[in-house]
Amino acid sequence: MRCKDVMMTLVFRCHEEDPVQKVARLMLEEQVGFIPITSAAGRLVGVVTDRDLAIRVVAEAKPPNTPVRAVMTMEGLLTCGPEEDLRALARRMESGQKGRAVVVENDQVVGVISAADVAITEGARRAGSLMRALARRESATTLARM
Repeated sequence: MRCKDVMMTLVFRCHEEDPVQKVARLMLEEQVGFIPITSAAGRLVGVVTDRDLAIRVVAEAKPPNTPVRAVMTMEGLLTCGPEEDLRALARRMESGQKGRAVVVENDQVVGVISAADVAITEGARRAGSLMRALARRESATTLARM
């Protein structure tokens, strides 16, 4: 199975110059917690999660007009192509402890694949392995704060 077979193609995205309030409003209206961020040319430059907004905007008391580029995650993004084998992506998600991958084709965002998409498609064994990896990431973050 290929990534294009399971990716969500209705991808809400924002531009790196958009204010964080616009990103938060889009998340609220569309009931999503993950937004790819693109340059003016449409190239993926980062991602923002609802957690990013809570920690990097609200907790740090940044104003609502702060450009999203100031709070987006730019490093360690997990991307794939639509023709990539889904199992190969699932292994990369697991080893990188990533819950989502952005599907990119010709330098443009064309889809998003979540751990849930992998779990539904790849079955219980792969789902369990991926969920354990994500749980280890969360546990490590929690332990680091103690």
